[in-house]
Amino acid sequence: MFNETAAAELGLSCPVVGNPDLYGLGIRIGIYIQMLTVQLSGLLTAYFQVEDHIGQGTIVFVLSTSIVLVRLLHATIQGFEHQTPIQPVEVFPVLTLLLIQVGVCRVSPRNKTTMLIWVVELVGLTVLFAWFWWHGMDLLPRSCPDDKAFFFAQVSIWNWFRSLNKAGSVFAAIGTALAVFVYCGSMVYYCVVAIVRCIQKRRLGYTAANDDEDDKRSVGVGTVDLVVNIGAIVYVEVSLKWNNIAGVHSLNSPGQFMPFFIALGQFLSVFYSAAKYLLLLHADENVAEEEDESTLQCHHEKQHYRRPHDQEGIPI
Repeated sequence: MFNETAAAELGLSCPVVGNPDLYGLGIRIGIYIQMLTVQLSGLLTAYFQVEDHIGQGTIVFVLSTSIVLVRLLHATIQGFEHQTPIQPVEVFPVLTLLLIQVGVCRVSPRNKTTMLIWVVELVGLTVLFAWFWWHGMDLLPRSCPDDKAFFFAQVSIWNWFRSLNKAGSVFAAIGTALAVFVYCGSMVYYCVVAIVRCIQKRRLGYTAANDDEDDKRSVGVGTVDLVVNIGAIVYVEVSLKWNNIAGVHSLNSPGQFMPFFIALGQFLSVFYSAAKYLLLLHADENVAEEEDESTLQCHHEKQHYRRPHDQEGIPI
């Protein structure tokens, strides 16, 4: 419930002065660039033999932002005086953005460590999302009479929109449970396959072929992911604009430059990997053509200068 006196005692004002360490402009742009980089990397991997490790960087980025968010929530609920309280209007855009980014992140099941971290992040963010909409936002202070969100129109986050997100958290929990079930099943499958291959190799001297075919998402799924990413960007930026949140729209501080340039470097590395692959492929084709020409030329010279057997003894 909104309490203007309590908000004044906590030093909160309306409109809200945001926390740039959590969702500053550099951090937001870094997340947006990583979203597009993941989709671009998946597209290039489908057409070129380029290794896709962008998902690992995305997972680390989401993990660091999630840790900052949890720390701020804990400090606000515990009432730490040295920490500026965080408000619900600041939490819901960032939390939704992180959950969507993890949901559409491309992670290879063959990379067991990265896959495990991804599953842990997915479970943690799903639990945090449900806790916030069901109970957490009632524990956080408010400085404005109403907080707004983008849902194809300007809506309040405290009425039916909250009920909608409660229902969404239930579906997210079901989807996460299925993902965990599939992950556990895949781990059992890989363990069984590894044991069988080890037995075959020892007893029969048989070496199974490595499965180099990575799980590639279809074009339709990639299109859906891209639409979801664009929707999340619009959702966050419009919500920040409508709530007039200040202090989070500048790149002046080093804390905003670093995530921005890291994400930009990952974006450019995708083009570098694709260009490197094309150059190596072109070089291999040139070498193969030169070898073929050399072989044909040597064979032709042997045919041209070989003397007949009946003239070998005749002096020239």
